[in-house]
Amino acid sequence: MAVTTITKETMATSPPAKDPLLGGKVPLQKLTREQLLKTHRAHVEKQDLAPDAPRPVKQPVMAEAYPACTKSIKELEIIPLSDLRVETHHRGQAVIVKIISAPFIGAGSVSIVEDEFGNVDKIAIYNQGDTSILSGVPEGCFVAIKEPYYIYNNSPGASGEALDFMICVDHPSDVVLLRFTDPIIPESLRLGPILQTADDWRNAGDKAFLEKDYPTAIFCYTEGLEACDPSTPSDDPKRRSIHTKRSGTNLLLGRYDAAKSDAIASLTGSPNADWKAHFNAGRASYGLCDYPSAKEHLTKAVSLLNSSTSPNPSSIAVVQKELTRTESRLNEETTGDYPFTEMLSLLLKQGTNPTPHLDRGSFLLNTTIQPSPHHGRGLFAARDLSPGDLVLVEKASLMPNQYSPTRASAALYASMIRQMCDNPSLCASILPLHPGDDLPYSYPENSPSPGDIIDSVPIIDIFQAEGIRSKNCFSLPLATVLATRPSMPDNLLAKGLWIHTSYMNHSCVPNTMRSFMGDLLISRATRHIKKGEEIFQQYCPIKPFPEVRQKQFVDNWGFTCTCVLCSSEQKSSATNFAKRNELVDKIDKICGKHKILDNIAVNKGIESKDIIPDAAIRNVDRLMRQLEDLHEQEIYDGHHEEGVLIPRLMLIYPTNWLISAHRGRKNWSRVVKYSIKVLRNFGFRTIRADQEKSDRIEGVEWEPMGLWDMDGEKGQGKAAGLMTVHVVAALRRLAEAYESLGRKEMARRCEEAARFGYMVVCGFEADLGNLDM
Repeated sequence: MAVTTITKETMATSPPAKDPLLGGKVPLQKLTREQLLKTHRAHVEKQDLAPDAPRPVKQPVMAEAYPACTKSIKELEIIPLSDLRVETHHRGQAVIVKIISAPFIGAGSVSIVEDEFGNVDKIAIYNQGDTSILSGVPEGCFVAIKEPYYIYNNSPGASGEALDFMICVDHPSDVVLLRFTDPIIPESLRLGPILQTADDWRNAGDKAFLEKDYPTAIFCYTEGLEACDPSTPSDDPKRRSIHTKRSGTNLLLGRYDAAKSDAIASLTGSPNADWKAHFNAGRASYGLCDYPSAKEHLTKAVSLLNSSTSPNPSSIAVVQKELTRTESRLNEETTGDYPFTEMLSLLLKQGTNPTPHLDRGSFLLNTTIQPSPHHGRGLFAARDLSPGDLVLVEKASLMPNQYSPTRASAALYASMIRQMCDNPSLCASILPLHPGDDLPYSYPENSPSPGDIIDSVPIIDIFQAEGIRSKNCFSLPLATVLATRPSMPDNLLAKGLWIHTSYMNHSCVPNTMRSFMGDLLISRATRHIKKGEEIFQQYCPIKPFPEVRQKQFVDNWGFTCTCVLCSSEQKSSATNFAKRNELVDKIDKICGKHKILDNIAVNKGIESKDIIPDAAIRNVDRLMRQLEDLHEQEIYDGHHEEGVLIPRLMLIYPTNWLISAHRGRKNWSRVVKYSIKVLRNFGFRTIRADQEKSDRIEGVEWEPMGLWDMDGEKGQGKAAGLMTVHVVAALRRLAEAYESLGRKEMARRCEEAARFGYMVVCGFEADLGNLDM
């Protein structure tokens, strides 16, 4: 298991080397109770000196994957700690232990435990969120470990000291926090109830709440409910009072499923009291993005407040505010109407450490999930869509505020585990996503499996969750429009999970373009999409070399791409590919000696003012024409049975280099020539093939907004245009060149097309001036 911090710094631990001589055997020599407690206390004392130290995350290593227990503790054989065998998963068995030390909090919660026979050992509980008391089990509590995995932490030293062993609990559902009165606790371990009455437990919960120890408050309120007289009805005022308190505490912890359940359980039938229950249920539904349910409960709360014997204006105002907010989310879900510019301003006002979480709903009505002829399930258009139309806007299901490449993956993984534990209803939407083919096991049909509730908690398989994360997450900047600015570093990326969009399959030349604003994913059509047609996206920026990108697809997602670009390029001969690679190397060497653009600038279409020698320009132009000739017309120029113009990705870099070189010399006719070539190399139709060789190409009439007519409906022929910010940059260079040449109408049309393209790139109508910032 790799360990990566999600807060201040990166930390890593390496698992101890496995000794085959110990595997499967009961240890003959172990640390004594005194040795374990002494060493543990020393670690806890050091921890107390640095209470704000970063807490790392133990990320799964798929090669070490093993399934979560799917049985209830009542179905398992209880064994003593002394029967545990090293490097063994004790299937069908469990241990019940008492915590006899304060927890040491690191990647997990490490404690010393004792069983009913006086055996003592160490336990490490991983992957528990801060909302759970299991993230740091207090001394004196009891836990059951289902199908325990027993490992060792060191190898014998020179002095031959005893080996250090521990129970490793990776799956959060494999450990159960037991109530003090649970009959499964052995008699010799029982202390009896620490507190006697429901009132005592409620008061203890109130004390923990005031101390902001919310997990302990939840534990105490739960014990209070268990301590209520079983002969009293479920609507007993004492029970309802505790449910109300636990509902509010669960809301603070983001445990919305439990908060809603408690809120409904606290209903009394009295308007004076029930408005608060519906208010809490409404807020919990809102937290789950279930806005119809939120509106139903909040509307009921307003109605009850208005009909009460003494209406409270301030309470009515608070509930009405939440109701208005909910209605705004419902409007977004049904209309796709978003104030994108206002939303960007809100993000920018937050300063140097902004939160990406925007209070917005998801607009998904233009798409449906259906079986795909390409891979599993896919997204399909629910209506006809035109270029630039909003395909969808989806709020992230999971997205931590971690804009660091070294920590973003760990943060998202930890968030997935916590949210599924805290809100089991999320499992129904997250767990059906494809986890890849790395899991060496599966769960039998018609048997308990991940997401099912066993022992009052959902079964969570951390390896399945990590597979889903790695195959379905997206990397994103704070906002795509900010990432197009030359001054913005390209490495400030977070990671998130958008469940609906995850069903969209890949194409190297897709019919949509993805952008981000905070935790919203925005998708717009790049061409006409018919109702019922499958919708595609790029999983990642595609490489110009087919063999490189296919390896990337196979290694990362387990498929070979068969889009029109990949299938067309397969028809090229190996000899031609080899010659193209040689020419690309030669071009790179020349361009490397006369650098106009760094990598960021190349991606964003920014030029230097350096004057490049004529000889270098002539050589790049000559080699580029040779490279063009190696792209067979019958494959790339639409002279095949599909009749589709295919992108020539290897030509894009040298063409952009030539634009920059001629722009530096203010050779505007050449800027027009090569900017048009850039558009063609991205697979867009501009001027006719016979016009490309014109000596006065800057005088040729063509329609820039026609780039998005890729279906050939206006007689231009089909095209597999690939929309990127490079296309916007080329259109801006064209507008500038035409303006300098006195062709103001063509300049205006190119500027119009650039604005439209930039809207597709950024997701909303943004100022083209961002490209100059």
